[in-house]
Amino acid sequence: MRKFIFVISFCSVLISCSSSDDSVSAEITEEVVQQLYSCVSYDDILDPSSTNQNDLMQYWDKFVNDVKCTVEVDFGEVNSNLNIFFEYATFAQVTAGVTSDHIAYSTFTGYCNDNRVNVGVLYDAWVDKNLLQRLWIMYHEFGHDVYKYQHSTSTADIMYPSSTREDIDVNDFIDAKDRMFKRSFPGIKYINCPSNN
Repeated sequence: MRKFIFVISFCSVLISCSSSDDSVSAEITEEVVQQLYSCVSYDDILDPSSTNQNDLMQYWDKFVNDVKCTVEVDFGEVNSNLNIFFEYATFAQVTAGVTSDHIAYSTFTGYCNDNRVNVGVLYDAWVDKNLLQRLWIMYHEFGHDVYKYQHSTSTADIMYPSSTREDIDVNDFIDAKDRMFKRSFPGIKYINCPSNN
């Protein structure tokens, strides 16, 4: 009987040791992905504790500095007349179930006028987006307004017409904005504006 109890005790020790070893080896290891180089930092805009997450001008300032240090063009000097604003759904629209089909937009008065930026952002849709999506959205609109880009057909491009996926990371953004700034994404098309003749 003692041999039988000893064997059971010994087996239970082995099982408990092997199960604790399994739990150690089953720990999830998080892979550290190195961020691509960008001449500006996005930490201030992507900081969830920031109190100015709805300050649309910070996106313009970031865009201007980003372009300036990436391709040495100062759109802050060129585009001096800024109208970047939130648009709010009216009570009547909300109660009637009317929804907008856009999150943000630029207008003819902006993209066909080199010294003006005119971008509207639908507030109700904006607050549902994560911080990186918001950055992507604003660069998309500045791509229309400043670069005069039409939409792209690739989901990897900032100029793709649909809202950005929730699973993008900062490297996706950096890669896409660099292609946008350097005019090197496939199928680039420009908005046709009437001449001033």
